[in-house]
Amino acid sequence: MMRVITIILLFIGMGSIANGQQSQMYTQFMYTKLALNPAYAGNDPYTNLSLLYRDQWAGFPGAPKAVALTVNFGRISNKIGLGAHLERQTLGITEKITYSLAYAYKFLLGEGVLSMGIDASGREYSQNYTDGRLFAIHGLNADPSIPADIIKKRLFNAGFGMYYNTRKFYVGFAIPRMIKADIDFDKNNFFSTEVRHVFVMTGGTFVINKNLRWTPQLLFKIAENSPFSLDLNASATYQDKYSIGLTYRSGGGSGDLGESLDFITGVQLSDQLMVGFAYDVGLSKLRKIENGSLEALVSYNFIARKLKTVIVNPRYF
Repeated sequence: MMRVITIILLFIGMGSIANGQQSQMYTQFMYTKLALNPAYAGNDPYTNLSLLYRDQWAGFPGAPKAVALTVNFGRISNKIGLGAHLERQTLGITEKITYSLAYAYKFLLGEGVLSMGIDASGREYSQNYTDGRLFAIHGLNADPSIPADIIKKRLFNAGFGMYYNTRKFYVGFAIPRMIKADIDFDKNNFFSTEVRHVFVMTGGTFVINKNLRWTPQLLFKIAENSPFSLDLNASATYQDKYSIGLTYRSGGGSGDLGESLDFITGVQLSDQLMVGFAYDVGLSKLRKIENGSLEALVSYNFIARKLKTVIVNPRYF
């Protein structure tokens, strides 16, 4: 089979063969915590709906793209929270659809709330070998080992997390996929699996004056047999409405300064509606062939009239 097909297939399979990081990353992680930690379910007394789109490595053919819809249901009681997450990711001819349900149980602890959560998730992997972007001089049918249709794989997984927060500080820990589920399409002795990921997050908000707050945050990510990744973020919020932030993401290859430097901005249009945008400037060698990564977020809070009088500040993290 021609070299171009070999390169494409190696690129698609590279992450699973190397047991690399498989979880989707988001620059605006402070607004997508339920996707990382089931213990965040029911963190607020009202329901929140968030829609996020990410175009990673814009301009790079077949680069990752993702759309995620998260529903964090309002706290059912003082002790129970529920949430749901739906996500679609594409990479070349590969598509992955994830759906999960989260349950969290909460305890009062000091000035804050300690939450322990579990989730059940399903994924559908598919590879489309009828995609018109696949090309070979002598035709794809020349190699009988390459399927001539769309192949799919479905699997189940489960996760666990803990989350503690006060009005000005939070810390969380999660393993969203505890089962090493088989993701290999072939029936052979060598198989690829979903690897366990660990996410640790923390942050706090500090009052500078009546109009300005400063919020540092970090997200530590590690997957089995993979280098760790660290997102260090600092943002400022003016009049509880306008925010701007900067994130440094470690990673990249040997000799790189890191994976990216990310610019984040957001506007709290009302108590209910917030919009956010992010742009990642690549620091790795990929920056020579890609135009950065773009991310857009819309978040809506379904706040009952009786709750508006007790909500003092918008969400900072």
